Amino acid sequence: MPLPVPAIPKNRAAEYAENIIIRANQAEENVINEFIAAYQHTWGVNQLGGGSIHTRQQMQDIIDAMPPTTVLLLLGMGRQFVSTYGTVLPVEYQKAAWSYEMGQDDRIVIGELLPLWQSASTEAT
Repeated sequence: MPLPVPAIPKNRAAEYAENIIIRANQAEENVINEFIAAYQHTWGVNQLGGGSIHTRQQMQDIIDAMPPTTVLLLLGMGRQFVSTYGTVLPVEYQKAAWSYEMGQDDRIVIGELLPLWQSASTEAT
């Protein structure tokens, strides 16, 4: 059960404004954390140099299981997120973890796992 929020006295505008800013900062942090979690889940990565839980073929199968327009939309959403939060988003999350190119009929063709995500002990095949 949520706790009741006391009324803010009208003469405490600075404290009220500070609270708004704190909440906005927390919201931004939450949005970034959710993006990183979704990124890690999507690409099967969770730490630099740790490899992916997916092989290239598994990643291709995942991409192929979605309509091409959905894949393009998701990739575009990622680019838009980076353009909005790129100054505070860690660099490793600013592009797809796997290289890809456009094939025929707008099909996304998965390439290699980017070097920064590759495990030294395994290949990204």
